[in-house]
Order: sequence, then C-alpha cells, then structure tokens
Amino acid sequence: MTVEYLKVNNLSKQYGGLTAVKKLTFSVGKGEIVGLIGPNGAGKTTAFNLINGTVRCTAGQVLFDQVDITNRSTSRIVVAGLARTFQSTSTYADISVRQNLYRGLLSRIHNSSVRRLVGRTNGLVAHHEVDAEIDRLLALVDMQRWGDVEAGALAYGLQKRLGIAIALASKPSMLLLDEPAAGLNHEECRELTVLLRSLQQDHGLTLLLVEHHMAIVMELCHRIIVLVQGEKIAEGSPEEIRNNPAVVEAYLGAPEYAHA
Repeated sequence: MTVEYLKVNNLSKQYGGLTAVKKLTFSVGKGEIVGLIGPNGAGKTTAFNLINGTVRCTAGQVLFDQVDITNRSTSRIVVAGLARTFQSTSTYADISVRQNLYRGLLSRIHNSSVRRLVGRTNGLVAHHEVDAEIDRLLALVDMQRWGDVEAGALAYGLQKRLGIAIALASKPSMLLLDEPAAGLNHEECRELTVLLRSLQQDHGLTLLLVEHHMAIVMELCHRIIVLVQGEKIAEGSPEEIRNNPAVVEAYLGAPEYAHA
C-alpha cells in the first residue's frame, strides 16, 4: 500500500470575487510521480503556490509527511523536505553554476546565517564538505562539465536542469516541478524524462509536476490529476485520463494535444 506523503484537503484560494482554486483534494504517495494538468488558467500554478507557501490559502489544509504545513512560510516548508522549481529559470545569470549551487546550499551549511534564520537542524554540511556536496549535485543532474560556466551562458535546457539542481540542494524528499519542459526541444525533453525518472527510481524522490507537454506526463506519471477553472474534474492513471470524455473535451481534445 502506498503511503500518503502529500495530502491536500479542500484547498481553496479566492481573490476578491474570483475563485482560483476551489475545494481541491488529492494525495501523492511516497515515491510516486503525479501530474497536475489542465488548460491555461486552470489553477495549477496557484495550487503549487498554496502547497509550498508562496501564497496563503483561503481555506483548506495541506499535510506533508503527516505534518500540517498549511500557510507556513516557504523557507520552513523547504526545511521540512518539500522543494519547488519554477516555470522560468531561477538562476543567477552572472555567476557560475557552482556558485549558484552554493547559494542553494546555504540553508544546509553549518553556521551560515541562512541556516540560523530558518532554524535548520537536519541534513547539514560542514564548510569543508561543501565542494563535495556541489559535486554530488552536479552529478545528479549530469552537469559536471559546466560547473565553472556562468549560468547565463548555458543553453536553455541546461539552465532548466540547473534550476532542478538548485532545488535539490536543499535535500528535499519531495519536489514540485512547475512546467519543467517549457521551452525545451525534443531531445531536451527526452533527457528531462530520463533525469526525472532517475530521481524517482534511483534517489527515492517523490515528484508532483505541472506540465503542458503531454507526452512527458503520459510517459512519466503514475497518476494524473486534471484541473479546469480551479476544480478537479478527473484523477486516474494515464490510460484512464487519456480515455476520460470530460478530460478529452476540456483539455486533451484541443488540437495541439490531440496527438500527444
């Protein structure tokens, strides 16, 4: 039986008279890869923002590893083991890849002001271990060759990969990925699929991803949740979602996805 790792209960977000997310309920089992899909404006990124503390929810509850993290600060949620990437690359363009990863590590370095600020006590590394930890992160995302290159000089696909490595620097047990394939070409999408599967299978990460690239979603995900106008309309295996009439009408039946 799969252990529930993330549990979202009746999560809602209102902006004045607009309901961006309405009574959203779902769970992610430990070690699963789950996709969150839907048309533009369906509330997917808002749901991510509510889960990771970027935005406060109007109602509902988020449990992570059986702990209530509803409306906690993002830094506290990261320390708890839940990290997140963003649609656009979130790197410092004018410093090297290694320096970007160093910044990502600050909450885990003994005696760092960031570590003291967030009160982190788990997964810490000593200063003399930092280079080895950065090497480990580079190896995780297969970027050893680019450690000394400025992040802004990287190809876009490598910048996205670096964003994943920065998220991994906090040593999460679960990763939220917001459109990781956005802007990638076919070969980069294939490499991303291999990387994400390796993180789940070889390194035990639980993954929840928002993604418009349906081929990646269908190939990677164990289960898929479909949002339309802030509400969940379907949940199931890739095959169940592919053949769900409501999903086909609302999303998969659109011309750009018909052959995905």
